[in-house]
Amino acid sequence: MNRILALVLAIGLIAVAALGVSIAGLMTAQATPTVSGAVNIGMENNGVKLQNYTTLMISGYGRASYVPDRITVFFVALGYGKTAADALGECSSKMSRIFSALESLGISRDNMRTSGINVYPRYDWEQRPPKLVDYEASYSLMVEISDISLAGKAIDAAFAAGADGMYGLQFTLSKEKESELVNQAIRAAISDAMKKAEVAASQLGLRIAKIESISISHQQTSPPIIIKSAAEMATVPIAPGEGEITASVSLTISLSS
Repeated sequence: MNRILALVLAIGLIAVAALGVSIAGLMTAQATPTVSGAVNIGMENNGVKLQNYTTLMISGYGRASYVPDRITVFFVALGYGKTAADALGECSSKMSRIFSALESLGISRDNMRTSGINVYPRYDWEQRPPKLVDYEASYSLMVEISDISLAGKAIDAAFAAGADGMYGLQFTLSKEKESELVNQAIRAAISDAMKKAEVAASQLGLRIAKIESISISHQQTSPPIIIKSAAEMATVPIAPGEGEITASVSLTISLSS
């Protein structure tokens, strides 16, 4: 009987001890805070106030107008002969006179580049079989002129020296001027985007916290060629119009209260 009573008392003590351990574990679990993945304004973690950001994606645009400071003209001289050598000799002779005429205007030989030389046989296709008539040679020259005011005089001089055609005219910018204008357009685009962001943030009762990312692109619009009247210019009446370089930026901005 005494043994049975002692066994019951021992089991009772073990159960009471186990119950105490369970209650202590429960109290410990309830005392430990749980932080979810979504952080709210005002919640503190280790004494540091965490911030909630709103993401704003916005674009800005800028432009810079310009007048070209260079012009490129393309001339061609033709030659004909019973042999390919005769045809090449004739157009080469014309091109030598064109070189000299352009140099007399102050255009450096370094700014004149051969862009192509071709020789073609010409046939009388009415005969059967077709009969070789002669050869045609062509010499193409690219001339870069840094002083646009000389463009008309250069064209007149080239044709007077024997050029058979002008197959292109292009207004361009020097690399230094182009770089300056691109930077100007980009600055204007960023300013435009930031002004829009400030308006949006103010309307929402927020402020710009930081720029997360930015992408930039730009392009150049060639100016038109303006033809003036002969009374306005003594030589070939050509003048550049106004071109434009545009830039666009896309910003990803974090806003906070």
